[in-house]
Amino acid sequence: MFGNSGYEGYSRSKRSADAIESYEVPLSMINKNLVNTFLNEYSLDFKEDDLDFLKKLSISKWKYIAKKTYPSSWHHTSSYFNKTDHYSLPLIAERILEYKDSIDEEYANYKNINKDEKITFKYGVINVEVWGGTRKHPRIVGYDEVAGIIVGDWLYFKNDHSIKGSTSKYKTTANKVKWIKEYNSYADLILHHKEYKNTKRVFNSLIKEKISK
Repeated sequence: MFGNSGYEGYSRSKRSADAIESYEVPLSMINKNLVNTFLNEYSLDFKEDDLDFLKKLSISKWKYIAKKTYPSSWHHTSSYFNKTDHYSLPLIAERILEYKDSIDEEYANYKNINKDEKITFKYGVINVEVWGGTRKHPRIVGYDEVAGIIVGDWLYFKNDHSIKGSTSKYKTTANKVKWIKEYNSYADLILHHKEYKNTKRVFNSLIKEKISK
């Protein structure tokens, strides 16, 4: 069904699922429940005061440090094999403890800088070529159409257009882009793409994640 025996259901590859089992997850999946589960499972790997510090640290600061840390890997997600960066919670925890004495000040400075630099975005729908075949004989096997928000040269979207889906992105200037349409508002987008009606929460989730940091 998926043209890839290494896929689990419609949402992600087996390698992505295996990575998540090892607490190597997309940025959008980092939340309080996951962090607490990870820390409880690996509690013996941390000093008591470090464990307490990690548990009390806000998720926004976990994600801030994750962004300062290179992704540990990428894996295919969604039924169209989107490449999604994964971040290792053990590595993030290690980096947090390295910044333990300065993280509050650094994060405050980061927030202040971002207040002054207002990020603009547009709503968008993009259609991109999906390539398959072999290295010697590549061919287009289909097209992936997704809707999301455009920030700079990237369109960010939720896999399966679900609020629970992991976040992926397409470069709007890539050669594989068949077409892209930009809109100034959600109302304008659904006027032209009625299939995305009643999905404003999905867009709001992206805005919260990428704009209202």
